[in-house]
Amino acid sequence: FSIETIFLQGKSMKGIVLGGNIRCLLKLAGTPYMPEFQNAILLLESYSGKIPQLITYFAQLKQMGIFDEIAGIILGTFTELMQEESYELMYEVLKPFIPDNLPVAYTPNIGHGTDAKAIWIGADMTLIG
Repeated sequence: FSIETIFLQGKSMKGIVLGGNIRCLLKLAGTPYMPEFQNAILLLESYSGKIPQLITYFAQLKQMGIFDEIAGIILGTFTELMQEESYELMYEVLKPFIPDNLPVAYTPNIGHGTDAKAIWIGADMTLIG
């Protein structure tokens, strides 16, 4: 449960961890199963998807108001994108959709890799960069 993080924006975040695979999370939109994100840390990762798909996912989260409710974002690995690009590009794609003061951290430890670690969805977490 110990993950390494690199802060890309801000220096700390605290909240209940919610989210996971971005496509699976967005399948819950409009259903009673979509979590409440107020003051939560939003964890996002994905196996498939390149920049055009990420733009649509981030745009949907923004239109749903989630980026205005959360306390921070943890970006895990986005496997298909990161085979050709870096996490820095993923962050650049995300930036236009989020508030300037929203903390964002990247971890190479969460995702679909064979070296992935666990994270406790629904648990309180504090990250300090």
